[in-house]
Amino acid sequence: MSWIVMLTQVLLPLALLAWVAFYPALGWLAWGLQLISVAAVLLGLPGGYLAWHAIKGRVLPAEAVVDIAPPFPPGHYLIAHGGSAPMINAHLKTLDQTVERFRPWRGQSKALDIFRISSLGFHKNGWQPTDPARYTTFGVPVLSPCRGEVALVVDGIEDMPVPEMDRNHMAGNYVAINCGDFFAILAHLRQGSIAVATGDRITTGELLGQMGNSGNSSEPHLHLHAQKGLPEEAPLSGEPLWITINNRFLVRNGRLSF
Repeated sequence: MSWIVMLTQVLLPLALLAWVAFYPALGWLAWGLQLISVAAVLLGLPGGYLAWHAIKGRVLPAEAVVDIAPPFPPGHYLIAHGGSAPMINAHLKTLDQTVERFRPWRGQSKALDIFRISSLGFHKNGWQPTDPARYTTFGVPVLSPCRGEVALVVDGIEDMPVPEMDRNHMAGNYVAINCGDFFAILAHLRQGSIAVATGDRITTGELLGQMGNSGNSSEPHLHLHAQKGLPEEAPLSGEPLWITINNRFLVRNGRLSF
């Protein structure tokens, strides 16, 4: 992959620019056509490269996948981050274990970020409001996506004004559910809204809390991921798993309505 990027994004553009600079076509018409053709290639390469990665990210890899129930009530939802390519899912960068600061967060590498939206596609009331309560997502119930046991609860972290983020408590308020073969983590919950405690046995669809804007969140949304294990020293550093919701692989800009 690296040699393809080097060829298409560095060497070929440099060669085309050198062609125009050192071997310009004779005559204004020919030179103009030369410039147009080079510009078309240079503009097309980045677009094609980005499009290829975006399309690639819509394919569910042939790796471990867990299917869960929707962790929210009926309504309209938009996927802000999701998919199998970094181009459309920023969480994937934490798969790089050569970066030490990513290691405690490896479990969230295949996560989804989800907004609640209106039937018309709006997700806030007003122009860039700072109050998280003016966002459609804020306060929406969060439901258990599986049957299991509450393994960990973190609460008491304040909801941030938009777009401020709390990088000292990256996940904010969250609940970790032991679903049997994996753990489901639901994060950035509203302060004081969590309705379960560690050790509680719960059923699919049971109320866990509310969507909020706590932690490293630029605006209210639900962070959802699945992982193997729940290490005591770094709970979100387990082995990440791909997620489907009702057997549907969700990617950025995808919508879920039911």
